[in-house]
Amino acid sequence: MKLKQIFNITLISCVVMLSSCDSRLDLVPKGESTLDNIEDISLLLNQEYSLGILPFSDLGLICNESLGCMLSVPEVLSSSNTLNYAYMTYNEDVDRVTLCQSDERYSAIYKYVNYMNTVIAKLEDVEGSDARKNELRAKSRVMRSYLHWLCVNIYARQYDEATASEDGGIPYVTDIDNMAVKRKLSLSETYRNILEDCTDEVISMLPDETTDIIQPDRAFGNAVRGKVLMQMKRYSEALSYLQKALELNGGIEDRSVLKETGEWILPRTVSNNYVWIGAGIRVSPTTEVISLETCAKFEKNDYAIRYLGSNGWDFGYGKMYSGIEGSRMFMGWSTCTNPYGITSDHLYYDVAECLIRTGRIRDGLVLVDKVRKNRVENASSYVKVYDIFPIDEHRAMALLQPAKWIECLGGYENFFDMKRWNSEEGYRQTISRSLGDYGTYTLSPDSPLWILPFPGNATRHNPTLTQNFGTKK
Repeated sequence: MKLKQIFNITLISCVVMLSSCDSRLDLVPKGESTLDNIEDISLLLNQEYSLGILPFSDLGLICNESLGCMLSVPEVLSSSNTLNYAYMTYNEDVDRVTLCQSDERYSAIYKYVNYMNTVIAKLEDVEGSDARKNELRAKSRVMRSYLHWLCVNIYARQYDEATASEDGGIPYVTDIDNMAVKRKLSLSETYRNILEDCTDEVISMLPDETTDIIQPDRAFGNAVRGKVLMQMKRYSEALSYLQKALELNGGIEDRSVLKETGEWILPRTVSNNYVWIGAGIRVSPTTEVISLETCAKFEKNDYAIRYLGSNGWDFGYGKMYSGIEGSRMFMGWSTCTNPYGITSDHLYYDVAECLIRTGRIRDGLVLVDKVRKNRVENASSYVKVYDIFPIDEHRAMALLQPAKWIECLGGYENFFDMKRWNSEEGYRQTISRSLGDYGTYTLSPDSPLWILPFPGNATRHNPTLTQNFGTKK
C-alpha cells in the first residue's frame, strides 16, 4: 500500500522535488520548494508515516521474537545467500553488505527527516506568530530526534558510555543542502544531537495534547527523551520524563473486551498512540509468525490467545506458513498496533523497568500488574508475590521481561531492548532458536548481526558511511 500524502494542490511541485534522490545519503529529498506561507509549511507535518519494512520481518527475526513475515522456514534454509537466511540461522558469514543494496526503511527515515528540516528552514522566511513558529519548530525537532534515534539503534551498536566516542553512529541531518556530504558521526555525537533536538525547552513548546496521532505533543516529547535516556542506560534520568509522559497520557487498552467480541479491534487512531508510525500495510502484527520461544512467553489466560482463535495468534496459520509445528501466526485484520511509534501501553513497561533498575522494585511491579490485568484474565499479582517475599532487581526483571516482550509484539522495541540488555552484565544472553526438525541456532550478545548494514545505494555515494559492525568508526 502506498503512503497517502496529505498535501493541498499548492504542494504538488514540492512533493515531486522532495521525492528525488540525494546522491550522498541514499534517498534524501532535495530541499528546494515553493512553500511560502506558514500553513502550507505546517502540512509537511501531516504525514501518514510509513517506514516500509515491517519490524518483525528482520528486527523481530534477529531477536527471535519472530520467524519473519509469512516466511517458510524450509524455503529460507534452501538458499544460504539471502538476508533471511542470515537472520533465520544466525549465520555471520553471509555477505549482508552485498545483499543489502537498498533499504526502504533507511530511505523513509531520511525522507521524513528532510521534511522536518524543510519545515525548520522555511519558517525563517514566512510570516506568522512566534508561538505558531515555535510550535512547528518543536514538533519538527522532536520528530527529527526520534527518527534519528530509531535509525541509530538499527544501524549502529548499542550505546555504551565507555565506547560511544569510538563507535560509529549515523549521519545526523539538520540541513536541506543536497550537495553536502552527510558525514557519519560517532555514536556519542549522534546521541548528543538526538538529545539536543529534544530538550526541556523544545518539549515545552509542544502543545499540551493533540487529537491527531501524527502530530507530536508534550507526552510524545517527554516519551522520546525518556526512551533515548533509557537506551543510554541512564535509568534515573529517563524515569522522570517517562513518568511525565504517562501523566499527560496514560491510557491502557482494555483487552478483556475480546471475551465478548472474539475480534481484536484496535484502530490506529486510539488515544493511547502518542505518534503512530507504520510500515506499509496499516494492520499489525498481521502476518507475523512468532518463534517457539516467543509462544512460550504467553501467560496461560492471555485474552489474545484464549478468545481470538483463528482471528489472532493461530497455530494453524503458523504451521501452514512457517512449516514449524507449534509456531503461531497473527491473522486478525482489525488490529493496528504501532510498529515504529510510541504508545502509552508500552511506556508503562519502560517506567516499570526504570523503577526496578533504580531500586523501587515494588513500584515497578505495580505498573507491570496494571497492564497485565488488561491482558490476562484473572492475572496473578506480581506485587503480592513481592509482598510475601521481596525479590531483588534481577528476579523482578525476570517477571517484567516476558510480559513486556508479549506486549511489544510486532514492533521494534523487543529488538532495542535485547540489544540494550545484552550490553549489561547480568542481563546478557545467548539466544537459542529452535526450528524443530530443522535444527537449533544460536546468536551471541556480541554478534555483528545485531547491527543492520547501511544499504549500498547510500554507501556508494557517501565515503564516510562505513559499516558499523566489525570495526570502530
